[in-house]
Amino acid sequence: MTSLVLIVGLISLFGIINTDKVSPRPSFKSFRDDYDSVAKTCVAVGYVKDNCKKNLDRKNTAFNAKAKGSAQAVSAGDIVMFGDVDLNIGGGFNVVNGTFTAPKSGVYVFDWTIMTYTNKAAYTSLVLNGLRTAYNHCHNISHGIQMSCSKMAVVRMEAGDQVWIDSFAGTSSVYQKFSSFSGYIL
Repeated sequence: MTSLVLIVGLISLFGIINTDKVSPRPSFKSFRDDYDSVAKTCVAVGYVKDNCKKNLDRKNTAFNAKAKGSAQAVSAGDIVMFGDVDLNIGGGFNVVNGTFTAPKSGVYVFDWTIMTYTNKAAYTSLVLNGLRTAYNHCHNISHGIQMSCSKMAVVRMEAGDQVWIDSFAGTSSVYQKFSSFSGYIL
């Protein structure tokens, strides 16, 4: 009986010792949260290359930009510039040339609002890869007030396709921060 108690005691002792040496396996959620935290830290300190930054948020693509400065007079065929970007998830909007490049294929929703300067008009369109797909005409020549006009368009884009807002006729008056361009993937 003493040897049986000794054997049970050793097995129990071995089991406790062995259990203490096994580390708990982290859950997938805690692993993902830890990875996201490390990835965001690497981006913040400049360790991650630009192409990798775009892939950190693979699920979402969205941007919002406003016109900057005083009124722009945009000639027919020229791109309307939106220089004040407050959202650019996915990195698709280029503030330098005013274009959005689709980082992935899908259906996108675009909205733009143009406020005209007093007694002016704006003739703008959404251009997809060089082809106008939607139009917005804001006419305020005889009313003596500033006018705001909006348009929304839904388009199918392939990765690498580009869209922008241009003036399709005459000279379009685009009044500062009250004019905006935004888009997102469905």
